Amino acid sequence: MKMWHMALAIIFILLSQSACSVYKAASQPGPADITGIGVGSRRIEVITRLGAPKFSDTDQSGQKQDTFEFQSGFHQASKARVILYIAADVFTLCLAELILWPIELTVMERASCVAVATYDPTQRVEAFALTQKDGVQGC
Repeated sequence: MKMWHMALAIIFILLSQSACSVYKAASQPGPADITGIGVGSRRIEVITRLGAPKFSDTDQSGQKQDTFEFQSGFHQASKARVILYIAADVFTLCLAELILWPIELTVMERASCVAVATYDPTQRVEAFALTQKDGVQGC
């Protein structure tokens, strides 16, 4: 009887851990759309693409400066790894999750990016700097 309870407990644990990496991979956002943002872009275009600025101020020379924080994920085609994750879960009775879930949480995590835009008096970008705050991949 104890063996039966142990088997049920193991099955419950395996089923509760199944598909965590699949969900994480499928729900990851795509890369941030920063194409076309640079010197000469209008301020409204930058805000439209990156969202509301996290911080807005004027620099030492009196020019308007916005700081943006945003997430950038992998290309949407990378979601094809979901098929491999499902196959691994099926063939290993969900034991693959012991490896795949930590990989999704570390290596495949989206990047946090910081962009600083400085504008001229006509509200056009005069300087644009993009850096990676954290994450594995680039911005």
